[in-house]
Amino acid sequence: ASASPSMASSGGDESPSPPKPVLLHGDLDLWVLEARLLPNMDMFSEHIRRCFASCGTASSCAPRQPPPSSRGVGEAGSRRHHHRRIITSDPYVTLSVAGAVVARTAVIPNSQEPTWEEQFFVPLAHRATVLEFQVKDNDTFGAQLIGTASVPADRVVAAAEEVEEWVPIVGPSGKTYKPRTALCIRYRFRPFAANPVYRRGIPGDPDQQGVKDSYFPLRHGGKVTLYQDAHVNEGDLPDVQLERGKKFEHNQCWEDICHAILEAHHMIYIVGWSIYDKVKLVREPSSSRPLPEGGNLTLGDLLKFKSQEGVRVCLLVWDDKTSHDKLFIKTVRHYYLTVLPLISLLSLAIYIGNVPGCI
Repeated sequence: ASASPSMASSGGDESPSPPKPVLLHGDLDLWVLEARLLPNMDMFSEHIRRCFASCGTASSCAPRQPPPSSRGVGEAGSRRHHHRRIITSDPYVTLSVAGAVVARTAVIPNSQEPTWEEQFFVPLAHRATVLEFQVKDNDTFGAQLIGTASVPADRVVAAAEEVEEWVPIVGPSGKTYKPRTALCIRYRFRPFAANPVYRRGIPGDPDQQGVKDSYFPLRHGGKVTLYQDAHVNEGDLPDVQLERGKKFEHNQCWEDICHAILEAHHMIYIVGWSIYDKVKLVREPSSSRPLPEGGNLTLGDLLKFKSQEGVRVCLLVWDDKTSHDKLFIKTVRHYYLTVLPLISLLSLAIYIGNVPGCI
């Protein structure tokens, strides 16, 4: 017996099932090499430039005479034109895995054929169907998505050897720009189980080098303080018993920061997403730990107080969209560049950082 037409048609209309997420557990050695035939995302700026250029040309009443040095060199020399540089995209690339950005290249200004040749060592522990390379145009107030180059996660997991390929770039609307618009990458994936460092652990390292591939080298004599929260009332936390009969001492984060600033003799180094100078570090002084002179000041006044004592004060503030002085808008960056030098700060560093305030 033959199948009914309705059954046959329903079976033919079935769409393929979406790919299942793959566990990417290991290290990705990635090179972002170059891109080709990127679209111009700054056409508006280019049109404005051409408009002003044409207005300037039209305003001249008489043709300009060539300079004396160029006269008499022939008709070919008098016809030379200096072509202006076209304003175009400032591209960079970010790698997103399961919604998390794990790598970012530098910005190549004014280029539709950018070359990065940047290498990234990316530890992964993500479930994902694809690795998304988002090509973006860097702008003053953020970034504009040019397109996305996607690599299936199962292809990455299978890349035990080095793979280099051109991946097509698809625009935000889901359409490709040109047939050859693509991103060139090179990658190799090393699974967790294939890495002897992960199998034996850090204590099993015969060279005793600590955590490998870390930004800072191994140092001895460091001190780390653990806090339950930024501020906890006295007696609210239970006692924690440690080895050898010791008891964990619950410290107050804000009080420790305030005391560290007040007791500093050489340098104060604050790193943070943003720094609000009007905040008071200690609002409920502890009866067992009185504050020294200046402890009741705001953070800004406290830094002024220490700088007047000759202490070197350094700030490393996150440079986000609200931290600028462009287009007549002056925000936190303007404050640190104009106000703090007036109070004789010996050093001020404004850069990119995302570590909570520390000293």
